Amino acid sequence: MAAMAQQKAQQKARPAAAAAAAPAAAGQGQAILLETAGKWQAFSSQQGRAKVCYALSKAESRLPANLKDVEGLLFVATRPTEGVRNEISFVLNFDLKEDVEHQAIIGTERFALVAKGQNMWLKNPAEEPRMLDSLRKGSALEIKGTSKRGNPTADKYSLAGMNQAVKRAEDACK
Repeated sequence: MAAMAQQKAQQKARPAAAAAAAPAAAGQGQAILLETAGKWQAFSSQQGRAKVCYALSKAESRLPANLKDVEGLLFVATRPTEGVRNEISFVLNFDLKEDVEHQAIIGTERFALVAKGQNMWLKNPAEEPRMLDSLRKGSALEIKGTSKRGNPTADKYSLAGMNQAVKRAEDACK
C-alpha cells in the first residue's frame, strides 16, 4: 500500500519536473551545455538551490507529418535535492490523450507510458532501471502515442551518444 502511495506521489510531481527541464532545454533557462555526444546533449541547470542535470535528445522523425513543426524531446534527468536519479520523460509539444496507454519500444522491449498534457512518463516508475538499461543497449527508441484529438502518433529517437550524455549529466549532479 505504501509503495502505491509513493508511486502516485511521484507521478503527481512529474509534470512540474518536466516543465522545469523543458524551458531550460529550449534555451529559456540558465541551462549550461556540458557535452554533445552523437544525437544527445548533456546539460546542467541551477534552479534556486536545486541543481538539475539531464541528457536530452530530439526526435529524428515524427508521424503524422503535420506535427513536424514541433519537436519531441526525450529527457533522462537527475535532481539530487528531490532524490531523483535518471528519470525518463518525454515532452512531445502537443496535447496527448490522458486516458489511454502509450508505448515506448526499444528493440523487442515495450514499456507502458502515461501522459499529462504534453508530457509522458513510465506508467510504472519502478521500471525506469530496466528501461534505462534497454536504452543503453539499444540503437533506437520509438514512442507510440495518441494525440488529444485521437490521432495515432509515432516519434523515433536515435540512442547514439545516449550512454555518454547520461553519464556526463550524472557526473555533473554528484
